Amino acid sequence: MGRHRPIRRAVPTLLFAVATSRCLTVASALSSLTTSHATNVRPPATMVSAVAFFHPSASMVHRRHRMHRDNHMPRNNGMMHGYSGMHHRPFTQHSSRRRMSASNDEDPEDDSSFEYTTLDDGHRGSSKRQSTTCRRDLQHVLNTIEKAAYSAGKIALSTAGRIAVKSTKANTRDLVTESDLACQRLIEKIVMEEFPDDVFLGEEGIDIGGGDAAIASSDALRKALGIAREGDVNLDRLIFVVDPIDGTTNFQAGLPMYAVSIGVVSLAGSEPEVVAGAIYNPALGEMTSAVRGGGCYLNNIRIDPTVPPVDNRQREPRRQTTVLSQSLVNVGFPVCKESTLQVSSRAVTALATRVRGLRMVACASQAMAWVALSKFDAYFSWDLNAWDIAAGMVIVEESGGSVCNFDGTRADVSSRDMIITCRPESVGEEGLLRDELIEVLRDNDCLEYE
Repeated sequence: MGRHRPIRRAVPTLLFAVATSRCLTVASALSSLTTSHATNVRPPATMVSAVAFFHPSASMVHRRHRMHRDNHMPRNNGMMHGYSGMHHRPFTQHSSRRRMSASNDEDPEDDSSFEYTTLDDGHRGSSKRQSTTCRRDLQHVLNTIEKAAYSAGKIALSTAGRIAVKSTKANTRDLVTESDLACQRLIEKIVMEEFPDDVFLGEEGIDIGGGDAAIASSDALRKALGIAREGDVNLDRLIFVVDPIDGTTNFQAGLPMYAVSIGVVSLAGSEPEVVAGAIYNPALGEMTSAVRGGGCYLNNIRIDPTVPPVDNRQREPRRQTTVLSQSLVNVGFPVCKESTLQVSSRAVTALATRVRGLRMVACASQAMAWVALSKFDAYFSWDLNAWDIAAGMVIVEESGGSVCNFDGTRADVSSRDMIITCRPESVGEEGLLRDELIEVLRDNDCLEYE
């Protein structure tokens, strides 16, 4: 007990220094402990770290304590027990990047630190339906929506968890913040400067007016398609379908499951086709993007469906599965209707004991991006809007996955109820996970709602 008396005697001094913000006094007190009593006692690392937080001058004491600790720690194969400096490096870099992006003085349109995706012309994409009719420069289209998503992401990141709810739409669960509006204005500005003859459809420009949100959403899409078809058919006009902040409830609460989603629809073919998409999560620094027939990319690194996915935070790649009992499945949380929330709850109950894990990230575009990256094996939801799924559709399909309606047919941008599954291990396993999910949902009355 006697060897701990110096720390007990120093505690009142330390507490007084902290209470009066005299952090240099704290540093001096700890310095005396680490020098005069180094052979008898080592102050707890948490205490030293706390002092270093209050004042930079305490960092020298922290380093001195770490050197003393490291010299006395037992080692095993060159690594210290319970400590590895490698763990802290990504956190420090991410925190610095976040502080930089969140700066109020930074120009949201400054893209000097962003690396645009360069399409790999040497490989064809993975989707079964290649875009052969769209004649637009899709490399330019992709880089424009990436810039727009990245710029809007700066606004979102700087205000996440620190902004009030401005209004609600369908109900009190359907939130709008000032950041949603600011992000959409910036995206529209960037896109329309490059493509002034094309059509812009943004979620925050839809007036529900106290009516049915699903009807308003479908009507807005039909109107945008009608405008795009007007005039010279040789223009090959595009529709930019935008959710400025998907997952606003997460965003407003400061949770990192939100994303900027921009999908691009072409009318060059017989049916509307999503030809490009970008989903950007600024909190995680993930830009997932794709071009029809050009492949899927994460931060300008191509996701090759012929190679097991490797996440830079995983030592071993996570293997996809087509077996429901081994699947990690994300369940949608459609907030606009009571009936969709009820079928969602029934689906959770029905699947809880049949899968490896259930998640509910409450951000459709993010869930679809994670299916494309094989972080989720499947995702399904009800009552989705075009801006929720447009970008994710081309991203998932270019990664080798599938986007289907509840009846198993291929979905399109006007679909509202979907099952999304990641790339199967082999061609013979295509559709197995989807069909098993549909069977469980059907048997538990989860496919239909009012």
